[in-house]
Amino acid sequence: MRPQRKPRALPDLPQYYYHSNFCEMLRFVAKRYDDVLQDEHKDFINDFMALPVPAQCLYARLAGRKGNVFSLDKLSYAEIPHLDKQSEILKGLAFVSSVKEADYASFLNALSKAELVAFLTRHICASAYRVSWKKAVLVDAALTHIPFFVATIKPCYIVQSRQNALKFCLFLYFGKIETNLQNFTLRDLGLIKTPDFKESYGARFETGAEAQSAYFYADGLHLVKNGTDSDVAALIDSIEDWPKAHCSVSSHSRDKLLQKLGGLSERLGDTQTALTLYERSDTPLCNERVIRLRYAKGEKTWTERRLLELIDNPGSDDEHNFAQDFYSRKFKKKRTSLVTDILRGSELISLDEAYRNQPEAAAKRYYEARGLTVYRTENMMWRMLFGLLFWEELYGQTSAGLYNSFERMPAGLKSGAFYPALKEKIETKLVTLRKPQSVFIELLKTISRHHNTPNGIFRWNGRTVEKVKALITNAPPDALIQIMRLMAQDFRNMKDGFPDLMCLEDGGIRFIEIKASGDVIRRNQLTRIQQLRKAGLRTDITRIDWVIDPSQVYVVVDVETTGGRSGLHRVTEIGAVKIQNGEVIDEWQSLLNPERSIPANITRLTGITQDMVRTAPLFHEVADSFKAFMGEAIFAAHNVNFDYGFISSEFRRLDRKFRHPKICTCASMRKLYPGYKSYSLKNLCREFEIDLTSHHRALCDAKAAAELLKLVNVKRLELQA
Repeated sequence: MRPQRKPRALPDLPQYYYHSNFCEMLRFVAKRYDDVLQDEHKDFINDFMALPVPAQCLYARLAGRKGNVFSLDKLSYAEIPHLDKQSEILKGLAFVSSVKEADYASFLNALSKAELVAFLTRHICASAYRVSWKKAVLVDAALTHIPFFVATIKPCYIVQSRQNALKFCLFLYFGKIETNLQNFTLRDLGLIKTPDFKESYGARFETGAEAQSAYFYADGLHLVKNGTDSDVAALIDSIEDWPKAHCSVSSHSRDKLLQKLGGLSERLGDTQTALTLYERSDTPLCNERVIRLRYAKGEKTWTERRLLELIDNPGSDDEHNFAQDFYSRKFKKKRTSLVTDILRGSELISLDEAYRNQPEAAAKRYYEARGLTVYRTENMMWRMLFGLLFWEELYGQTSAGLYNSFERMPAGLKSGAFYPALKEKIETKLVTLRKPQSVFIELLKTISRHHNTPNGIFRWNGRTVEKVKALITNAPPDALIQIMRLMAQDFRNMKDGFPDLMCLEDGGIRFIEIKASGDVIRRNQLTRIQQLRKAGLRTDITRIDWVIDPSQVYVVVDVETTGGRSGLHRVTEIGAVKIQNGEVIDEWQSLLNPERSIPANITRLTGITQDMVRTAPLFHEVADSFKAFMGEAIFAAHNVNFDYGFISSEFRRLDRKFRHPKICTCASMRKLYPGYKSYSLKNLCREFEIDLTSHHRALCDAKAAAELLKLVNVKRLELQA
C-alpha cells in the first residue's frame, strides 16, 4: 500500500520574522545598488536602520498591510510595546504622519462601512445619505458633503509615508512592483524553495538612469492593472514625457506597456490613440496591430509597403508568418489563410465524443492502439532538454543573471543576451547532441547534481526525463541542434507552442499537434510547426472528429458510501458493469471496510451493516484490481460526479491518480428522453421496466444504470446517423 499523504505541518515563524526579512531586503539593496540609489532612497534606508527596533517593527508591519491609513486602536502586536510611542518616533523621521488632505480619500476607504456611516452621521444630515448604500457610494457622499478642513479625524489614525522610496527598494530587489515581502514569508514557511547559488548575485541595473526608467515602466504596467481609469488616462496623456528606455529590461517593459495601452484604447474605440501608442514600439504584436488598423482605414499602399518590409526583414518567425499570410490574402487575393491551408491538409481521425475534454489523451490512445509508442510532450520535454543541456551556462556562472534567491529565470534568457554572450560555449555544447548516448549520460549527471533545484525553465519530473531520452535517441541530431540553438537565441518566444504528441514509428520520430473541432492554431504553434519541419523533424496536425463509437468500452459504476461528501466520507461498496457494443461483457463487485462507522440512516438505506464490512478488504487491497477492470474505459454512472468523486478520492488517499472520461446516465436521459417528472434511477427503472430489486446495493444499481446507458447510446447513434 502506498502511504497516504498527510498535510505537512508548517513551521512556527520566529516572533520577529517580518522584521528580519525587511532588514534583509534593505541591506541587500544597499549593498548591491549603492551606485543606483538616489539620496532619497539612501536616506530612507539609513533613517530606518537608525530607528529603535520596536519602531522598525511597527513600520515593517504597516508596510506588509493593505492600504496606507491605519488606526492605532485597531493594531495589536504583542511583540511591539507602546504603539503610540513607536508611532511618534516614526513621525519624527517622517515614516508616518497624521492624515492630511491628500490622504482624505484613503482615510475614508480605510473605515469600515459602520465607521463610515458613523462618520457621516457626525458631520451631515441623515437625509443626505442612506445606510443601505454601498461603501463606495458612501465614500463619495463624504467627499462631496464633508470638506477635509471640517472633518473630525481621531489622532489614532496614521498614514504610512515614504512609500515611494520603499517601493523603489522593493523593485530593485524583486525586479517588479511588489507591495509586500510575502515571498520571504513563504520561504520561511517552506512553501517556496530558494536555491542557493552561493550568493553570487549581480546588480539588476548598472546605472541610476537604467533603474529609474525600468521602474517607471514597471510601475506603469502595475497601474494599468490596478489603477483607476483616470490614472491610466493620465499615463497615456504623459507619453511625451516618458523616460528613455535605457536597458533591455526597461525596453521590454515599455513595449509591453504600449501594447496594453494600445489594446485598451482599441477596446474603447479610440483607434487613433491606439495607433499613436502602437507606432512607438517595433515589436511584432504592435507592428501587426498598426498594419491591421491602417489597412482598415484604407491605407493600402502604406500597408503593402510595410508588409513587404517585414517579409524581407521580420523581427521574428511569428512576424514573418503574419506578414506573408496577410500580404497573400489582401494583395494576392489568396482566399484562405496559411492556417486554413495547413488544417485542410491535416489528418482527420474519429474518436468517441466522451473524450471531448481530453483530446490529447484520446489521440494518444488512438495511436497507441495502432502499435506506436506515443508520449505527451508539448513544451516541458523541450524545456527540460534545453535546461539540462545548458545548466552550467545558465546557472553555473558567477554571474548567471540571477539577482536574488527568489529568481528563477536567468536574465540573459529574458533579454536575449544569453546566446551572444556565450555563443562559443553554447555551440560546443550543441555538438555533443551528435552523440546521443554520451550526452544523455551527461544529462543524468546534471540531474544527479542539481535535482529539484528550483529554476524557471522546467519542472523536475522523471517521466519527462524518459521523454527527453526518447527524443535525443530517435531524433536526427542536427535537427535537435537547430531547435536548441533557436531556443538559446530567443528563449522568450521559443519556450512554448510545441506539438502535443511525440510518436516513435518506423525507426524515426514524428510530432503531432492535436486540434479538436473549434480549436485554432495559435501563431506560436504555427511557427513551431514550421521550425520543426525546417529542421528536418516530421511534424503534422491531426484533427479530431467527435463521433459515437459503437465499440467503445464503458464501465458503469455505482458506489455506496458512509455519507454524501467524498472528501469526508468513505466507500462501503463498489459495483461495476463493463459494456461494449450494447452488451455486458464483465462485472466487478466488492464490499469495502470504510475504516469508520456507518451511520444508522445509511444502513437503513443500503442494508450494509458494520458487521458486513468488518472483514471486507480495505480500498488499497482492491485498488489495483478495480483499476485493471477499468482499463481505458469510459466511466459511466447515474449522477456520475458523485461516484467518480468518491472513487478518485479513494485513489488520492493512496497518492494515485484516477483519470477517465465520464458520461452521466442521468444527464443523458434528461437530454435524450425528455418529459419525465423525475430522472432518479428508481423512477427511470420503473418507466423503462428495468430490474431494480436490490436498490442501493452497488452492483444492482450499476446493472440498472448500464441498461439506461444502452438506451442512451441507442439514441445517440440514431442522432449521429
